[in-house]
Amino acid sequence: MLGMLVALGFVSPPTQAAPHSQQHIVRIGVYENPPKLLLDSQARPGGIMGELLLEIAKREGWTLEAVQCDWQQCLNALQNDLIDIVPGLAYSPERATLYSYHSRAVLEDWSQIFTGKGTHISALNDLNGKRIAVMSGTLQLTQLYNILQKLELGSKLVITDSQYNALKLVQTKQADAAVVGHLFGVRHAGEHGLKTAPIRLEPTSTYFVTAKDRHLDLLAAIDTHIKQWQDNNDPFYTETLNQWGLRLIEKPTKPWIIPALLTLGILLTLALLTVSLMRIGLRRQRKKLVRTEHHLHTVLDAIDAYVYIKDDQFRYQYANRKLCEDLNYTTVSIVGKTDQDLYANKQTINEFRHNDEQVLYSGERLAVEEVVRDRKGDVRATFFSIKMPVQDPETQQTSLYCISTNISALKATQSENYRLAFYDPLTELPNRRLLMQRLERHLQTIEPYKRPGALYFLDLDRFKHINDARGHAIGDALLRKVARRLSLMIDPQDIVARLGGDEFVILKILQLGTVRDCHKEALEFAEQVRTRLEEPYSIEGHSYLSSSSIGLALITDSTLTAEDLMRQADTAMYRSKENGRNQITLYEPGMQEALEEHLSLQHDLRFAIGSDQLRLFVQSQYDKQNHICGAEVLLRWLHPTRGMLTPNLFIPLAESTDLITPLGDWIMASVCDLLLQTQECSFPISINVSPIQFRRPDFARRTRQILETSGAPAHRLIFEITEGVLMEDFSSANSMMRELKDLGIRFSMDDFGTGYSNLAAIRRLPLYELKMDRSLILGVPMEQEANAIVRTVLAMARQLGLHVVVEGVENEQQKEFLLRRGCHALQGYLFSAPQLVEHWLEAIEQEDGAQP
Repeated sequence: MLGMLVALGFVSPPTQAAPHSQQHIVRIGVYENPPKLLLDSQARPGGIMGELLLEIAKREGWTLEAVQCDWQQCLNALQNDLIDIVPGLAYSPERATLYSYHSRAVLEDWSQIFTGKGTHISALNDLNGKRIAVMSGTLQLTQLYNILQKLELGSKLVITDSQYNALKLVQTKQADAAVVGHLFGVRHAGEHGLKTAPIRLEPTSTYFVTAKDRHLDLLAAIDTHIKQWQDNNDPFYTETLNQWGLRLIEKPTKPWIIPALLTLGILLTLALLTVSLMRIGLRRQRKKLVRTEHHLHTVLDAIDAYVYIKDDQFRYQYANRKLCEDLNYTTVSIVGKTDQDLYANKQTINEFRHNDEQVLYSGERLAVEEVVRDRKGDVRATFFSIKMPVQDPETQQTSLYCISTNISALKATQSENYRLAFYDPLTELPNRRLLMQRLERHLQTIEPYKRPGALYFLDLDRFKHINDARGHAIGDALLRKVARRLSLMIDPQDIVARLGGDEFVILKILQLGTVRDCHKEALEFAEQVRTRLEEPYSIEGHSYLSSSSIGLALITDSTLTAEDLMRQADTAMYRSKENGRNQITLYEPGMQEALEEHLSLQHDLRFAIGSDQLRLFVQSQYDKQNHICGAEVLLRWLHPTRGMLTPNLFIPLAESTDLITPLGDWIMASVCDLLLQTQECSFPISINVSPIQFRRPDFARRTRQILETSGAPAHRLIFEITEGVLMEDFSSANSMMRELKDLGIRFSMDDFGTGYSNLAAIRRLPLYELKMDRSLILGVPMEQEANAIVRTVLAMARQLGLHVVVEGVENEQQKEFLLRRGCHALQGYLFSAPQLVEHWLEAIEQEDGAQP
């Protein structure tokens, strides 16, 4: 990098240079930005910042080495330690992460809009449809872009590499207006035939800067001198500012006081000149003037706004009652005062003075928002001020007439409307609308390979269960705590938003690096989020556990739109849920096709419920006499194009949507019809109950309604539920089971032995039956370990008084072993495969006829 700068002439070749702390050589980056900074004829730093730095170097014993570069080259060289200091950099929080600033600003400046003679721009709305030239990489660009976005103005930004070129583009009709620094524009706008528009951007403070946390001794020395000069009104400091055009206009040699009111003073003066000749007419005129003045004062004092007049020294000559009462002055005592006498905040005083100067010096009307702050800097009120110059025709002296309306309530309403439009009211996070705007802006204005990013789509696992079981108040509190945790994990340039329900999205800007580095950083942050959201949440004295399924999509050169990126992250999130929840999945192109397949199957299932596509199968259970002693109802889906589908393919799909409730109701109603068709039989019929369906607060009510509507005998109905349903929320499960038991329904613990049951808890549940999983009997009777496990389960069941059914029995050896050890019922292909309900009913009739 240094060799490149030497070749281009930006720096001199190194000559055994020691650090500046030893030889006192300080390398200064100098770019053309008069009057703030320039390179003088002797190749020394010039302009305001340059001359101040020369004086500091003289007093500190430094030797300054000027390195000429353009704006971006200076900043790049500073970051690479090729120069030590860059003067004239405005402060912003984003820049503070890259550069170190001293504490006391050197001077204040602002950005101004300049236009050609034929272009009229007097208010922000006039920018709509205009081409605006602005220098890249500056705060001017950021401020202007934010204003255009907030007001939704259709302006086109013409990006250029210097302020000179910005003015040149307007001169050559390639742009309608240019935004440059006020000091620069006042000095050079006339050279390009441009005029000042009455619109300025937010003021900025100008500093000397170094690379982050480097050369802090230089900044400390600079800060010491700046503070001394400013606090002591040092002649060198003020003269330096004056000679570069920051001197206020000279005071008139013959000050005058304009009459308090416009026409009154003129009429009164004319009346006094002719008093000797027109005494009678004067008396009439005086009465008329008194009435007019009274009426005028009455009108002005009744206005709910500040009405005032200032002379060309910015001293108040008139103020109406509203202004005087708010500032605790009388209409007499306020005359002759300045804003410095009336207001305590320096920023407010400077803002008023800047606007007043602009009106008096340009001779043009100005409509502008002005903010009044208290001593601490907090905003007390916002005013919309209309200021215009009025010139006395005789003395040619100009006064300032102004009316300022308090729009604080309007601004608060606008702010509230903005908050409602762009922020989630529950969590106060940005909503989808603001997220999409930020995402589109990132994709359009920043090249992805320069500022890589990642989008994280989060969905809280089992949130609906907590919300349904504990109420919306607890659910809302949990969402707020999640929002708080996520907000504390992101950097200022990132954004976390709530899309609604339990879905959150994070847009994170990654550090520069290779694609591999970006992948690693993105996944590491996702793991931090996943781990943080696993930690317990304390709400109203209770602890709640949740987790998150996270989908991750990287912003790359191939990313087309914000919607594409959102869809990719959402697709990856669904894959995390399918993989068991509490997972992190990085988007891959093939996932979209899988999601579309998933949605297609979901659509087909919605229409299959209640149709002949869903088929009930029944598998009988047999006792030791080889008689049917029970049956289990199984579900199959005869899909029109995919063929016969087993429950493991579509039940999870129904559970992840609202389809599980209508599907479960249809199965239960169908089983009730089956119970009525087998009234002559005494054995029970079992059905599997989905965990999601069982946890619904209205499950017991819906079951009771189906039983009452059908008239089926509830005592012949067995619900098979898994260990996980019972152990996840024991109290709620126990309560639900006892409510259903009161209806006559019995319960079987399905797949027993595959989980980690709390036997003490099982003892307290109203269970009727244990159903041993087929995995427990695979080695029976050949393997001693398998035999021991089966004997233990059967012994435990006898002690608890539970009926035992074993599924998956496939040979005579398993049958004999289980029956000898007291198993009550067997189910498996040894006895009967699952049959269509119609065929099963025929088999039941034949068996009944065959029995004596």
